[in-house]
Amino acid sequence: MNTIKILLQEVNSIGFWGRLFGWRRIKKMLAESFSELQMLIDNRDQHQYDLELCRRELNQTQMLYQASARRVTDLERDKDVFEVQLRELREKLREKDKDILELKKDIESKSDQQSQSIQMLHAFKNEVMEERRREREAKQAEELAKLENQRETWKRHENETKERLKSVCQKHTIEYVEEVPFKGDPDNAIRICEEFILLDSKSPFGDDLSNFPSYLKSQADKAVKYTKQKGVKKDIYFVVPSNTIEHLEQFVYPHADYDVYIIAADAIEPVLLSLKKIEEYEFAEELTPDQRANICRVIGRFAHLAKRRIQVDNFFATQSIELAYTCENYLPADIMEQVKDYERSEKLNPPMERRTKSIPIAEIEKDTKKVKREAEGRGVLIDPQVLSDNIGGLPLHRE
Repeated sequence: MNTIKILLQEVNSIGFWGRLFGWRRIKKMLAESFSELQMLIDNRDQHQYDLELCRRELNQTQMLYQASARRVTDLERDKDVFEVQLRELREKLREKDKDILELKKDIESKSDQQSQSIQMLHAFKNEVMEERRREREAKQAEELAKLENQRETWKRHENETKERLKSVCQKHTIEYVEEVPFKGDPDNAIRICEEFILLDSKSPFGDDLSNFPSYLKSQADKAVKYTKQKGVKKDIYFVVPSNTIEHLEQFVYPHADYDVYIIAADAIEPVLLSLKKIEEYEFAEELTPDQRANICRVIGRFAHLAKRRIQVDNFFATQSIELAYTCENYLPADIMEQVKDYERSEKLNPPMERRTKSIPIAEIEKDTKKVKREAEGRGVLIDPQVLSDNIGGLPLHRE
């Protein structure tokens, strides 16, 4: 700008000679002025560009300001709403604080009541437990006394049974045998009609009575040693303590050749009185000749059938053994080995005999008819008359 001002002053004040001789200097000043002018134009353009940028930034700032103003307005409106809500919440909080204080007071009151109730409950519980403990101790003492009494009773059972037997025998004139004339040592024996009747004392070993029935059963099985003795009656009596009867379910143990009866110690006298009635009559003498003949006939048929069955079973046993030897001698080795394998895998279990279960004749007849139908269906001859004639023709005894 200084160069342009100086140029303009020179141009206004220059004369003819200045124009003639000073043109070079003016020309130089013109060039410099032009450069300065160009710089001014560039600066102007730059300022205009910057101004445009400033305007744009100003517009953006105004827009942001307007948005901020709207946001501030919204925030102020929300602030008012929040202040109202805050006042409401504070009011509710004060009410809740009051409720909490009341609840705390109520809880403290209930806690005190609960503590008192717990203390009373503990006291009542301790009292009940103490009472129950005393009841258990009293019951245990009573049971121990009862058990001790039972033990003493069971220990004295053998001697008391013997003394009671002797007293009953003396009272009703029954012979009591101190020492039996046969092998064995029964607890007690009496003699009626020239027969020895044995009465053994049996009592539990311990407090548990659950094994007492099994013990009686095993002793009943072992009593066979007495029944084999000459002159001993086939009815044997086990005398047990009266307070064990309620624990027993079986009072008769039937066997093939003898029976064992379980009686209480209190039942000794009526049992002996019933046995003594044997002396009042002789059973065999009261039978008529026809009754004796019928009895002998039945017993004879049973004896004949048993001997014939032994004869037939022996015949089939011999034939079975011969057939087994034939198989071993005539069958090839490989087939015989396979036969042995099948033989080892087979299992034949005959029906198991139970003493407490009888065998009804109707059931045997039903099974016999079933076998007969199956045999006839396969063409096997089982005509009873033919078999009876042929088997009956065989000699049963050697001449």
